[in-house]
Amino acid sequence: MPSNPFRNSLPPTSSLSDAELVEEIRSGNRELLNELYNRYASKIYYKSLAMVKDASQAQDMAHDIFVKVATNLHKYKGTADLSFWIYAITYNHCLSYLLKAKRLRFDPIKEAFSHADEGDLELTEKVVRDLQLTQLKKFIKKLKPNEEIILLMRYQEGMSIKQIASILQIGESAAKMRIARVRNRLAKRFKELEHE
Repeated sequence: MPSNPFRNSLPPTSSLSDAELVEEIRSGNRELLNELYNRYASKIYYKSLAMVKDASQAQDMAHDIFVKVATNLHKYKGTADLSFWIYAITYNHCLSYLLKAKRLRFDPIKEAFSHADEGDLELTEKVVRDLQLTQLKKFIKKLKPNEEIILLMRYQEGMSIKQIASILQIGESAAKMRIARVRNRLAKRFKELEHE
């Protein structure tokens, strides 16, 4: 794992909650931006690294993302956790980079979601859950970046369908469909491996 360039950032010193911290910064206490940086710089870096797969680029992006977070604090409504709001900014910034770099291509999504598929989805979820962790990681690395990202959001970050749909700016049914498609690909690959 690459070393974290933000490891020397100071540990949080304030006992303020995230909501209180944001309110103080908005009220003019710009010195507390350092506190916000200390809380989130490392998380932003690792999320960027997971998406762009390049430590140097992730470091540059983490700085850019923090600047974007700081300059857009007035837009934070407090309806979601600050960490989720920052994650959405991080995701969208990295996604823009990947699209511009032509490293990511979205296939069109068919919105139809058959109720008959739900039993298959439960079986698929069970197969995915039963995969050995090392095999799962190996298979995930072979996915397209957008497929890997959606799995990380759902299963590593524990995001709800609603949160994922919000970040991807798609409907909840489309988010479910994308997750189901990726799970199906992983399950199919695992079944093929069992028969090799």
